[in-house]
Amino acid sequence: MGKPFIQPAYVPPETDRVSLRVSRTPKSVVRDILKVIDSPEILSFAGGLPDDSLFPVHDFAESFAQATKEKGPKLFQYSDTQGHPELRAWIAETYYANVSPEQILITSGSQQALDLLARYFIDEGDRILIENPSYLGAIQSFSSYGPEFLGIEHSSLESNRDEWNKEWETKVRRKSPKFFYCIPDFQNPSGFSYPLSVRQDLADFFARHRIPIIEDVAYRDLYFTNSIPPSIHDFCPENTFSVGTFSKTLSPGLRVGWIKIPKRNIRDLVVQKQSMDLHSPTINQEIVFRFLESGKFGSHMENLKKQYFQKARYTCDRLSEVFGDEVRFREPKGGLFVWLEFSESLDSNSLFRYGLNEGVAVVPGESFYVSEPIAGKVRWNFSRATEQETKEGVRRLFRAWQLLNSDRKSSRETSEE
Repeated sequence: MGKPFIQPAYVPPETDRVSLRVSRTPKSVVRDILKVIDSPEILSFAGGLPDDSLFPVHDFAESFAQATKEKGPKLFQYSDTQGHPELRAWIAETYYANVSPEQILITSGSQQALDLLARYFIDEGDRILIENPSYLGAIQSFSSYGPEFLGIEHSSLESNRDEWNKEWETKVRRKSPKFFYCIPDFQNPSGFSYPLSVRQDLADFFARHRIPIIEDVAYRDLYFTNSIPPSIHDFCPENTFSVGTFSKTLSPGLRVGWIKIPKRNIRDLVVQKQSMDLHSPTINQEIVFRFLESGKFGSHMENLKKQYFQKARYTCDRLSEVFGDEVRFREPKGGLFVWLEFSESLDSNSLFRYGLNEGVAVVPGESFYVSEPIAGKVRWNFSRATEQETKEGVRRLFRAWQLLNSDRKSSRETSEE
């Protein structure tokens, strides 16, 4: 017997019922790019993707098998909002000094952590300080809450201490920002790392003005050497919300991140997390903890950093070999990205389109700015591709750059006739 026919009611579109938060949340340019380039013909250096061949998949499978055997159905039950107690203890002990596990809140990746903090701090019209350029995911999350962005150029941090202190003092006094968001280690997209003196100065500056710092430490484990400077949090723990993730070191698919919270803010943030999703996936937390507890994390990271160092060096060698003086960049000392700087007369969005035609994808730099974007910038992800793919990708980007310049020259000559 077939199903009875039911005529669905017509529902006219009522976009006015959708919240302002939805309409003002910008799309992720990188996610849109990844959809466009889902083709074997295109070599992608666009996404901030770790090398999946380095994921400890076998160990994850063993961790899952052990956990289900030992914990049974309980592993699939609701759990504590703050997260796996032993995982929180491991994070507190490994990454922080004098921090209690109670100050660690497990989140579904650092992206949820940023959205949680945005929800916690931002009222519509509030001003927030943010690096310019900055991480697209943070810009996207913060934007939905309707703030005014106050962009801070990295170049100001490399200038004379008194000069940047004066500039920031003026912004803070006039604008009264709610917080400062930063990525001090191998910043996304620029790869810039804050000098030690700047970290301490910023900690002192914002503590003096009682403005919280949201320090994103997503790439802090990816220093190619063992010489790692103190974090901003180390200088001022009670004024810093430290946001971390295992996405860049273990697996982005597990979606396990955290916030280290100053003591006075713990309760309110836990309640906000509870209202979002009750808790992050129990099974994923268990898999991560068991891998960490096994003692394999150290050797895993040594191999990961060795591989990424080689990939970064090879990428820079090929870029220098092919482009010569036509592009500037800093050779990475960690992280996942190379920030390419072409002539400011070059439109990186056009280079992106020409690149697609040549079978290579990068991210145009203009996408990362909250104000006054600087032309001629491109983000290149070096961590996922093989050497052969990198060599070919650089060749294709160079060809795209040549064609773009040729067409621009022809266009100028035509307009002058």
